[in-house]
Amino acid sequence: MPRIANPSGSRSFGIAPLQITPKGLARTPDGGEIREGFLPKQMKARTLTEDHAFVLYGGARGPGKSFWLRWTLLWWLLKWFWQEGHRNVRVALFCETYVSLKDRQISKISAEFPRWLGEVKSTKADGLGFYIKEQFGGGAILLRNLDDPSKYQSAEFAGIAIDELTKNTFETFEILRGSLRWPGIHHRPFLAATNPGGIGHLWAKALFVDGSFTGFPQLLQRKDDFAFVKALPEDNPYLDAAYWDELNSLSEGLRRAWVNGDWDIFAGQVFTEWNPLEHICDPFKIPKHWIRRRCVDGGYAAPWCTLWLAEEPETGRIYVYREIYGSEVTDRRQAALVKKYSKGEAFKVSFGDPAMWAKKNVQGVVTSSADEYSRGGVALVPGDNNRINGKMKVHRALANLPDGKPGLIVFRTCANLIRTLPALPYDPIRVEDVDSKAEDHAYDALRYGFSEYVTKVAATAKDIAAQRRWERQQERLAQAFG
Repeated sequence: MPRIANPSGSRSFGIAPLQITPKGLARTPDGGEIREGFLPKQMKARTLTEDHAFVLYGGARGPGKSFWLRWTLLWWLLKWFWQEGHRNVRVALFCETYVSLKDRQISKISAEFPRWLGEVKSTKADGLGFYIKEQFGGGAILLRNLDDPSKYQSAEFAGIAIDELTKNTFETFEILRGSLRWPGIHHRPFLAATNPGGIGHLWAKALFVDGSFTGFPQLLQRKDDFAFVKALPEDNPYLDAAYWDELNSLSEGLRRAWVNGDWDIFAGQVFTEWNPLEHICDPFKIPKHWIRRRCVDGGYAAPWCTLWLAEEPETGRIYVYREIYGSEVTDRRQAALVKKYSKGEAFKVSFGDPAMWAKKNVQGVVTSSADEYSRGGVALVPGDNNRINGKMKVHRALANLPDGKPGLIVFRTCANLIRTLPALPYDPIRVEDVDSKAEDHAYDALRYGFSEYVTKVAATAKDIAAQRRWERQQERLAQAFG
């Protein structure tokens, strides 16, 4: 295997005479001790990049995720040059913002990568990156942020790495993997590292952690190209005692996420009280005297969702007993499905997303989604779209009633509500609200279903006043819409 000699003969640059071997790159973390560049879990993940197209490393705090990304990209650039003769290859390393890119990658690359090998600089042709010197192949790790992923639709990279994958949508993943192309290079790796949580938690967990491609039929034939290496802080012997003290002082939920790599709980999770052992039940026949409601979150390209709710009169407990969830279904077809699955049942009210009353021109006819539902035999009234009020109602419903059981229980057959509700993160700007960029369609339908609902767990005077204001608004809307 070819070796890259250090021109200065010194070992103080952070890399011993560099060699591409099955053990990775030799590296010194402090200018003294020489050791192999990758820890065992990092080495396992790097090896997987050779025969898998998509590799996710991490899932917890502290195993050296950002380090693994930059050094694996460098390893590939040197491999392509020494083993295959490819010069001037470009790969990209992405973070969600420039500030994150600077903190997690740019400063570290400047400190870790040796100056005799290359330098961080900005060029007119390719912008900011780490540029390897010509005698070592002239490749470059381009350093980019994801403030607007669409600007990379026409870009070309031989490899891509994303730091904190779950802070991005599935659409961003699709755009970037579409930029994996480079003349003469046939295996183009997509690397990622992340903690649980964020707007991309669900899709990243499904594809990489669970290996579930049910919602991603376009990737089903490539399922064997995905790999996940779970790495924990205990896998990194270079963490100091102070770091461990911080981790061990975390709350139970964060410790499960950040120390144990538990993808069922994460930082920024909205509904932390969700417990599948308490909030999910097997289906049963709903008694006829129970109060039934339906609630709809409309959509076409984005998923639409209808939920069926039943209230137990004696306790006020709400059961979600049916759901429909899908995309690219017309309003007329949605209404037909709702009517079909509601056969033989009577409903006190059916709530819809207020946006469903927006007028639109369909083949020369001015109509709305609510109009189409009405023509299909499903009469809707606008749901309460006060997002904070709706969120608080869901919180209160998830709490226990006086009998010690939750006020909201979901039938096991409502797979999408069960899947998405506990995975919702907070909005980074509207910090008391759910992030609307996440997969919130079933949740939105649920909170519309609570429009006239005041739980039997300590509702405050403020809650009741807000409820009364909403009821008066509904009376005015009923008069306006007939």
